[in-house]
Amino acid sequence: MHAHSGIAVLPRHPRAAADARHVLNRIPSVGHDETDEAALLLSEVVSNAVRHADGPAIEVAVGYDREARVVTGAVFDTNPRMGSGDRSSRAEEVGAETEMETGRGLDLLDAVAGAWGVATVGDRGTWVWLQIHAG
Repeated sequence: MHAHSGIAVLPRHPRAAADARHVLNRIPSVGHDETDEAALLLSEVVSNAVRHADGPAIEVAVGYDREARVVTGAVFDTNPRMGSGDRSSRAEEVGAETEMETGRGLDLLDAVAGAWGVATVGDRGTWVWLQIHAG
């Protein structure tokens, strides 16, 4: 078997990002570099869900395809819309004097993830998914 995965339902609490990293760390055979990048991105996406979603819990799913050397992560929350926020690069273009927190996670996904996207589940919520390609 070339794929390993884990899933967890986590309380929507500030500790959820750390709990999501523990789910990732339980997957065998994931390389160090991929783990670091996936942990960073999962933390950002989970933190965003904790701040902006409704409901008591979020779901986190992670998987590793050893043959393809791809880590996939996904976070589900009960907010059926994901706002684009003000991207930090846009704030720099317009000369904002203060750093903006909103949108930094999206900039990080753009910079680090091999691929990422958003999928809505009707009016039930949103999955934000990401992939990290090794090497």
